[in-house]
Amino acid sequence: MILVLRQKDKEKKIYGAEREAVNTAERAERKQQLREKKQHEELQRLEMERQAEIRSYKGLMVSEKMTSNKQIAPTSKSL
Repeated sequence: MILVLRQKDKEKKIYGAEREAVNTAERAERKQQLREKKQHEELQRLEMERQAEIRSYKGLMVSEKMTSNKQIAPTSKSL
């Protein structure tokens, strides 16, 4: 009877160690998937920001590129 109980206890320890190893591997895999998902989302966010900046007039509306009619009038001939 004692031998049977010892055998069951050893099996529980073995199964417990196996279960812990599997759980550790699953946790590591989930963490890796979460990291990949966050990285993908960050890349998407950056791409959307880049596209929004391209569509905006931010690069065109700078003071160096602006001219007024007063600046143009002396250099051009009017009809």
